[in-house]
Amino acid sequence: MTGPCVNDDGAGTEPGRLLCKECERRLMDALAVIGEDAMPLLLVATERASVSTRQGSGHTAPAQAPSPLRDGMWELYCETERLLRQLGLRFDYAKAVDPRATVRALANAAITDPASLLSSGDVLAWYQDITDIARRIHTAVNPAGPRMAFGACPSCGSVVWGDPDEQYGECTGCGDKVNRRAVADRLLAKLVVSEVRGTPKQLSAECAKAGIRLPASTIRSWVKRGTLSYDSDGKLSLSELVPLLRRRANASQR
Repeated sequence: MTGPCVNDDGAGTEPGRLLCKECERRLMDALAVIGEDAMPLLLVATERASVSTRQGSGHTAPAQAPSPLRDGMWELYCETERLLRQLGLRFDYAKAVDPRATVRALANAAITDPASLLSSGDVLAWYQDITDIARRIHTAVNPAGPRMAFGACPSCGSVVWGDPDEQYGECTGCGDKVNRRAVADRLLAKLVVSEVRGTPKQLSAECAKAGIRLPASTIRSWVKRGTLSYDSDGKLSLSELVPLLRRRANASQR
């Protein structure tokens, strides 16, 4: 008997199945992701904990408390192993009762013999639990890259954020895609007319206010190389940093 997919109304199912072919594929893909990402998750989770095996239990426990982030990953790994063992027991996979079986082995057992899972009456609940935990594991071991503030949007003045290696960012105010060079030019135009003078640390702070990251150590290195020089009162001019900042920006784009 066929009918609509219990997870995706409108798509038809094969006889004796409750999920459509596409959802069945997603379920198998999620099991594969769990198998691939479980070990990296475990390695990250236990980086700051020594792991010992209690005699005969087959379980591991951290000997010292990890950081909150690592602790969360350890809990996620344990939750994953519990789910995969429950899956194995529910569908009578031999590896489910083997304490030495890894999460990958448990996932592969289900992938290799999926018929009982895919034809079960509670397949939707398994689908939801497995795809959810696969997504959480994959996110944990493949975090999104950090974003950085490029500066102020030339149109509305709001902050433009983007990936460090990208040439375009997105304005949080108007939503425009903005070339980071346009942002940099706007910021440098502010600095070139500035009359602020100070120590490398003070000028670094002024640049930060304008949206430009320039460590005090970089400014000191420019002084050491002779590209900048202190005034008679031992201070530097903020406007004199502009040509050096432009040169650095041009070099980074080559």
